[in-house]
Amino acid sequence: MLRCPKCQERIIKDRNRYVCKNNHSYDIAKQGYVNLILANQKSSDSAGDNIDSLKAREYFLNNDYYKPLADSLITLVNKYLDDGNVFLDAGCGTGYYLQQIIAESKKDISFYAVDISKKGVIMTSKKCKSATCFVGNVFHLPFEEADLDGIMSVFCPYSSEEFSRVIKKGGYLFAVTPGKEHLFQLKEIVYETPYLNKEEGYKLEQFNLVEQFNVTYNMNLKKNKDILSLWRMMPYYHTTSKEDNSKLESLDRIDCIADFLVSVYKRC
Repeated sequence: MLRCPKCQERIIKDRNRYVCKNNHSYDIAKQGYVNLILANQKSSDSAGDNIDSLKAREYFLNNDYYKPLADSLITLVNKYLDDGNVFLDAGCGTGYYLQQIIAESKKDISFYAVDISKKGVIMTSKKCKSATCFVGNVFHLPFEEADLDGIMSVFCPYSSEEFSRVIKKGGYLFAVTPGKEHLFQLKEIVYETPYLNKEEGYKLEQFNLVEQFNVTYNMNLKKNKDILSLWRMMPYYHTTSKEDNSKLESLDRIDCIADFLVSVYKRC
């Protein structure tokens, strides 16, 4: 199933570590995760979301503002996957969606989670005790060919080539990208010229689109901490000037649209 990132041979669990036949060894940390990323596969030791962004995401998501999206993903996993299937959360973040999928799964599924952020994987490992969690790069997934029956990718970078390699024929990819109106009301406050998102799914080879729909609803944000946490967990925050970001600091409540494009692709 998992393969060694150094030599590409299969690795197996041996008590508190994973090891391949060439004796490359990867210890399981006390928090329950394993590091399967090589130094040349990440930009720095702190690659991925920083701790402030992760804390903002943890706080905001734990208030269930994105619960309708989580419910949609639960429905899709129960609809398309079967007993004995293997499922990967590729870019798991803090583990919010995977935790709920595991809790509501009606099938006997083996769950895996990967993120390039070690801090995010630690958060996921604490929530998802039954999942195998590892630090890794979605562009260099440590799986053998055609190992997976399903992958979930929520607001994450992706590789069409890598997903094609690891998802078996007939397997599924569940992808979430921003809808046109996602967070538009916040953009109206922050930017002089707010813009609608370009709504598009993934550009993939060897996959067919089998289902696509929007999850769109109004969020009533009633506290400044909720508003700031939402903004700080988004990529907009890191590409916006400090002056423009500060426009939200005195805002105590706002009605804001959440708009997600959910796409289901089948490996052909």
